[in-house]
Amino acid sequence: RRFVRRVSTGRVEAANLLRRVIHVGVTLNLIGLLTSVLGAQYIVGTLVAKSMSSFVGFGGGIGLGGAGLASSQTLQPLDVLVVQANTNVLSSHFVSLACLLWLSRQVDLLDPPSLEDEA
Repeated sequence: RRFVRRVSTGRVEAANLLRRVIHVGVTLNLIGLLTSVLGAQYIVGTLVAKSMSSFVGFGGGIGLGGAGLASSQTLQPLDVLVVQANTNVLSSHFVSLACLLWLSRQVDLLDPPSLEDEA
């Protein structure tokens, strides 16, 4: 109601505007999810390569915890935090997408899509 009074548009026009805003939000969330999943694949691939390089025969290392490995080639606690941060981003996109889809459903229940404005 507040949205309709404030902008001086009809109820149907306001609902259609809200539908467009929700559509843009869903599109942006899907793009964010895609880039986050691609980033997660890159992160996991890098961590697997780091962990495999510590074994004999895979990266020239001398064994588990070998002193011959450079510090950039061993798994660090920060690597785990990077994975956790990426998981948090994926979770936030999912929750936001779920909220937008719920809001879209609520708008459709209150005001079914219509092209005509009620005078």
